[in-house]
Amino acid sequence: MRMLPRSVALDFVAPVHRAPVTGAALLVLGVAAAVALGLAFQRTLAERGRLDAALASIAPQPRHVAPTPEALKRAAEAATVERELRVPWTRLLAELEAASRDSAATVAVLQIEPDPAKGLVRITAEVRALKDALAYLRRLQKSAVLRHPMLESHERRKDDPEHPLRITLSAEWRT
Repeated sequence: MRMLPRSVALDFVAPVHRAPVTGAALLVLGVAAAVALGLAFQRTLAERGRLDAALASIAPQPRHVAPTPEALKRAAEAATVERELRVPWTRLLAELEAASRDSAATVAVLQIEPDPAKGLVRITAEVRALKDALAYLRRLQKSAVLRHPMLESHERRKDDPEHPLRITLSAEWRT
């Protein structure tokens, strides 16, 4: 035997239920809490403004202090150090090393005295003969970093058993 489905009663016009008293009480309580929170926030902002004004009135006002001669000297020294640190040493040293290795003659670079402010560099080196010094000078003249390299002086070292020739070169340094 087959069962018939139970009928469903649809009522499109249902009676309006009244909100229970507890729901209305919770609504009133929530609105009261929101108002209380807003008032507390407003009081806190007013207190913060009052404290900021009090702090501004007692905080020392910044005043311009004239630099002391010692501070000016330290600032100038720091600027000099900064300028020297910005000098492109790598390219200069690579060019000098490449020119020293390019021939069969041994060139021993002893000292490099750069003057970045004037754009000059002085190189002191030792070679076995004057022809080696002139070959080194020609290689430096092809350098992209040095301009107008020239032989300033040369001196035979008699105190050394091999009697090397000490040369001093100077050039403009393109930084």
